Amino acid sequence: MADFEQDRDLLIRLWRMWAERAAELTDEQWTTGTRLPGWTVRDVYVHVTPDVMIAMLAEPAAGGDARITSAAEMLRFFNADLAAAEPMHAQLAEMVRRIAADSDRATVVERFGSELPDVFGRLTGLNRATVIAHPILESVSLGAFLDMAILESTIHWLDVVDAVGGPAPEAAALERARDVLVGVPDPVEFIEAASGRSNRPVLPVMQ
Repeated sequence: MADFEQDRDLLIRLWRMWAERAAELTDEQWTTGTRLPGWTVRDVYVHVTPDVMIAMLAEPAAGGDARITSAAEMLRFFNADLAAAEPMHAQLAEMVRRIAADSDRATVVERFGSELPDVFGRLTGLNRATVIAHPILESVSLGAFLDMAILESTIHWLDVVDAVGGPAPEAAALERARDVLVGVPDPVEFIEAASGRSNRPVLPVMQ
């Protein structure tokens, strides 16, 4: 099991990879459309920028037990009713596009490359069991929170690479993202489908 310091260092490496690629992009590539309908490369960068995550981690730890203790649980919650989730996803996309319209690429590079990693690197006294207050889920464990951040940074990086190219994420990020996604569906249904014993659809597990 990973610990907080390992997860922190992995995320910092991921953010710096995002920064390095953004610094290389042309203006045309920066506004290139991605395979996410209506989202440009710039929109994806703004969506993944971890300002909110840093702000939440800087708050005092919450008391009691976390309501949500895994990233798989978080995904099950947000995707439990896809029909209901679709308007939420559309609202998020529109909000991101509005913010992205005023986002300067050099500023984004600075935030991913040094500002946010420096702040994150100074966080101490935390572990994966630390309870974090969450505006929608009430409370989550730090481990679940970090796993979700690694998942998001990895999946959306693949969106960027698909649009404008770039290096593959490191193996640790890909393996963590895979492990989170595998944990979302019912285990028996997933095993039956993955082993060719069932035609029941279990994918996708995330929108």
